[in-house]
Amino acid sequence: MASASGSYCGVCEAQDVVKAAAFWCPECNEGICTSCEKHHRASRASINQYCPEHDKKYQLYCSQHEQLCCPLCITTNHKKCDLLAIDEIVKTSRNSALFEIMEQNLKEMKNNIDRIVEDRRQNLEIIKQQRQGFQTDIKEMRAKINIHLDKLEQEIQQDLQAAEQKVMSQINRFVQNVSDHEKTIDELQNNIAATKRFATDLQTFFGGKMFEAKIQEEEKFMTSLIEDSGLQQIHLQCKLDNKMSDILSMTKIGEISVTTKPSTISMTTDREKQAQKRIPTISKTINDINLTLLKQIEISKGENRIGITACTIMPSDVTCIDENTVAVTHNAEPYQIEIINIVNKKIVNQIKTSNQCYGITNENERLIYYEVGSGIQIADVKSESTATTVVKVDGEHNWN
Repeated sequence: MASASGSYCGVCEAQDVVKAAAFWCPECNEGICTSCEKHHRASRASINQYCPEHDKKYQLYCSQHEQLCCPLCITTNHKKCDLLAIDEIVKTSRNSALFEIMEQNLKEMKNNIDRIVEDRRQNLEIIKQQRQGFQTDIKEMRAKINIHLDKLEQEIQQDLQAAEQKVMSQINRFVQNVSDHEKTIDELQNNIAATKRFATDLQTFFGGKMFEAKIQEEEKFMTSLIEDSGLQQIHLQCKLDNKMSDILSMTKIGEISVTTKPSTISMTTDREKQAQKRIPTISKTINDINLTLLKQIEISKGENRIGITACTIMPSDVTCIDENTVAVTHNAEPYQIEIINIVNKKIVNQIKTSNQCYGITNENERLIYYEVGSGIQIADVKSESTATTVVKVDGEHNWN
């Protein structure tokens, strides 16, 4: 880097600070003061401005492939692409939203790491409490029997301690791994801050791409934490032998095992939040609903009377009890209401009725339906024939 005279520091000027330049960077074509010179050298060393394939300086940027291009790259791979001059796009790179997004992503990842570490610490405390509880159970049992349990107690204590140590080592290794990534995130934050403050526009642009790639690696690591078993809740189990009364025939007091449960931590990155924000929530009322005729079905008339039911929006002839069960009314013999499991397609219960039934709904596991000749009835889902008349109706009418 050559010395400069009569010029000003380009990095400082970008921050609205006027400072005389002590050096001149021919690659960046700008002056550098003594304060910025060290960071400028570091930025140049970490950011490659030349194409590794053709050893030519980058001149254009392909927005279609998001790649920097040298003159030879353009002729080989980007003939039909929309290319932008690097000198133009780097002018806005320092003030672009990219750094703000990356900083927010790093902040989110740090928050996630803090939550993960706290969750693991709580898990360790739970394991400790479980161990203490199991030790108490073991000692209370031992107090009721004779000296023969000394050897067995020692074995079970060793197994318990070994299981705890194994789990603690596993969790501590996991926490250490996460903490190492936290240090990487801290370094990225510091490097981004230094780049924003001291790097040139071109270096900022190159650095942004490099930082973004590293942040994506950290994001993949954060995503992998959910997919692997590292965040599963780990618990100690101690199953005591029920045959403690026959102590002389025993070979051990119990068994120590480790179980896992699904993690209670849900991590959301800033990218996911932004994607959710892009989806507008539109509230609709009944006044916003317009009916559209989709199809007409013509039914030929015959000698017998035709009755069509279950065409209304409200429940009619079938109602949902829960996500797996429905109740269905019948208007033909045998007169009954069937409770059907739609998963295994089996009848769970049958409620006998005295006549045809129409229009059924469910409220707190009570079925409300209309029975011809009786009126509106209420029956418990689990009953077989008991029903209470709510509204009595004389005559034969079909209500839905």
